[in-house]
Amino acid sequence: MKIIMYHYVQRYDQRYPFFRFLDEKNFLKQLNYFKKKFGFLSRLEWEIALHNSDVSNVSDKVILTFDDALYCHYDVVYPILRDLDLWGIFYIPTYPYIKKKMLDVHRIHLLCGAFKGTQLLNALRDMVPDLINFEKPSIFEKLTYRGQKDLDGVTEFKRALNYYCSSSLRGRLLDKICKQLNFCVEPEKFYMSEANIKDIHAAGNIIGAHTVNHPVMSRLGLEHQKFEIRESFRFLRDIGVHNVKTYCHPYGETHDFDQTTLDILDAEGVDYSFSFEERDLKASDLKNNRQVLPRYDCNAFPHGRPS
Repeated sequence: MKIIMYHYVQRYDQRYPFFRFLDEKNFLKQLNYFKKKFGFLSRLEWEIALHNSDVSNVSDKVILTFDDALYCHYDVVYPILRDLDLWGIFYIPTYPYIKKKMLDVHRIHLLCGAFKGTQLLNALRDMVPDLINFEKPSIFEKLTYRGQKDLDGVTEFKRALNYYCSSSLRGRLLDKICKQLNFCVEPEKFYMSEANIKDIHAAGNIIGAHTVNHPVMSRLGLEHQKFEIRESFRFLRDIGVHNVKTYCHPYGETHDFDQTTLDILDAEGVDYSFSFEERDLKASDLKNNRQVLPRYDCNAFPHGRPS
C-alpha cells in the first residue's frame, strides 16, 4: 500500500517566482498515473485494513494525504477529488485558527518563494550573527532537507530557523525580516477556513491533527508535546470534524519526533499517525508501528516534481 503526501498543489502565482509547488495539471496527471498503475483504496477498504491489520488485498493501492490546511487544498484539490470520486486525509495545524496568524513554517516557505535564498540568508546573518543557537548543527545538517533541491541559500535559511534557534527567537527574526522586506500575508487567504474544513469532512474525507504550532516535536519536553497533540485534537472536536483520531508528525522524519511523542499518541488513543519514509506500508506497520506509518512524497512518482 502506498500513502502519498502532498503540500502545495496550486497554480503559478507571479508574486512568488521562486516558490516550489505541484502544478494542478501535474496533480491530475499523477492521479491518472496512480489510477492506471495501482488504483485507489476506498475509505471502507482502508478501515477494514486498519481493523484487521491486513493489507494483503490492497497491497498496491494508493491513499492520498494533504498536510497543513492550505487554501489550495480546498480551492484546487477538493474539487478534483470530488469530480473523480476520490477521498483523502487532510491534516490540520490549529494555530492559524486559534490565533488568526500565520505559522512560522509557512512564512518561511513564502519568503523563500518571494525572495532569493541568498538575500534571505544574508539578512538573517546580519540580524543575528551570534544569537542563533547551533545546538546540533552537524546532526541536523546531515538529516534535514536531504531530498530537496533548493536554490542557493534556501536550505540554510530554513534549517537555521527551523532547527537551530528557539521558536520564540524564530518568530522575532521572521517579524524583522518581513518588516525589512515589506512582506505580509493574510492567514485568511493562505489557509482553509473552518467552513472549508467542514465541507471537506462532510464530503467523506478524513480530518486529522497536525499539532497546534507545527514544531519539531523532538525539541520539546513532555508537557509541551502533550499540549501540541491534545489541543490540536480539541480544536477538531470543537468544530465537529473529529470522528477519526489520526495524526501527522510535523516535518515527519524520525529526528523530528521521539519516543515521548509516540507514547503520548498511544496514551491519547490515536488510531494511527503518519511520518515520512518512502516505502510501502506493510501489515507489520499496522500491527506494530501505528504511530509511525510510512508515506511517500508525491515527487517520488511521475508528474510529482515541483515547479
